[in-house]
Amino acid sequence: MNAPKKRGVKRRMYSRDDGMLSDLIIFSNGPGEISTWVEPVIDELRKNEEIFRRYRTILIIHPCQFGSGTEHIVARGIEGVEHVIRPAEYMRLLFTGIGKKRYRFRRNGIILSLGGDLMHPVLFRMRIRGKHRLYAYTNNPGWERQYEKIFVRSDWVRNKSKKRARFGDKLIVTGDLVFSSLKSGGNRLGIRDTLGLAPHERMLAFLPGSRAFEVAHILPLFLKVIEDIAEQLQEYRPFILKSPYMPYEYIEKALAGWRNVEGITGLSGKLVEGKTKNSRAIQIQSGREVCILEGGFEQWAKGIDFAVTVPGTNTVQLAYRRVPALVVAPLNKPELIPIEGATGLLKWIPFGTRILRKAAMKYIERFCFSALPNMYANREILPELFGIITTEDVTKKLHQILANGEYLRIRKELSFFTFHTNPSRRIIEEIWGAS
Repeated sequence: MNAPKKRGVKRRMYSRDDGMLSDLIIFSNGPGEISTWVEPVIDELRKNEEIFRRYRTILIIHPCQFGSGTEHIVARGIEGVEHVIRPAEYMRLLFTGIGKKRYRFRRNGIILSLGGDLMHPVLFRMRIRGKHRLYAYTNNPGWERQYEKIFVRSDWVRNKSKKRARFGDKLIVTGDLVFSSLKSGGNRLGIRDTLGLAPHERMLAFLPGSRAFEVAHILPLFLKVIEDIAEQLQEYRPFILKSPYMPYEYIEKALAGWRNVEGITGLSGKLVEGKTKNSRAIQIQSGREVCILEGGFEQWAKGIDFAVTVPGTNTVQLAYRRVPALVVAPLNKPELIPIEGATGLLKWIPFGTRILRKAAMKYIERFCFSALPNMYANREILPELFGIITTEDVTKKLHQILANGEYLRIRKELSFFTFHTNPSRRIIEEIWGAS
């Protein structure tokens, strides 16, 4: 089912030559960062026309093992972004200089990192021989000597910086940018009416992720869970919440190419026309149809009673929206999990999969939780299935939470996630000064 149409992309018309503008170059890397870090910062900056009109905004998406490969498509729809540079183009520019003439980068301006390794803005500034001021919002402080200020979400992130004693004045706690990304969306009654939910029905949303490997393995698993709980939890109507970064091609491949994986059973199916105009659904083998919701999490959030999701930024969005959820993080094929650093490159090396599998398990041992809200709170607020699991494990856990009313306790505990300031506004003020 489609969400209401979004506003069209508008490009600014300047009353003076673009050559007089400074560059605001934003670096980012993945779906979560672009949706919940880049968009709110640009939206906040656009509110201050006096500052915003002085800059030409360029978004550079650098390579990242956590990327979906479709970030550039969504990024081009962000109002106020003049140019989007894709990972391959950026790497070519960085290593060969090809592209400098095309974009005519200014020697002065601001470079702001909103996701990914802080090394990239430093190297890029060197490549274009710029004198840009460097700023960053990150969960992993570093390169402090090169940056004017580094913004972080909490004192815990600030304190984990090894160079805090020397560069503590550069590390500024702003709060979580994901909080700034929350939008009003629709109202609960309006959403329920759009979906045709009866008064006794509850909305159960399944979020299978946005990356190809996630969708390929998680969507069939979720469809099997939906089929298994259909008779047990008739008051819950399931929906697949499609990420804007997930093309239908990923869904089609997942439905057609599913093979059971080491304890995980799933269902194949096919895409069909939905029951409302311009909507789509997945028809599984039993004939049951599961509606696909487009428009992203924020469009439907206020109507969701419970969610089943993979780890990622979406778990933080769920937490701020007080939406109880079960987080499913199978480690049955750990070699599929993206790993930071050089180790993650092993999947491209012949016979590297076996080594990568061992490396992935060792990497995962560093984490007590898979869900970001649980990491932030250092306790399990959102229930998790994190490890080698079966489809039956997911079905049983979901039934336990919903049938026993455990979701009410989860919702109450989510009150832990509250901020009283606007992090994106704080970042703008720290860079350009309060207006």
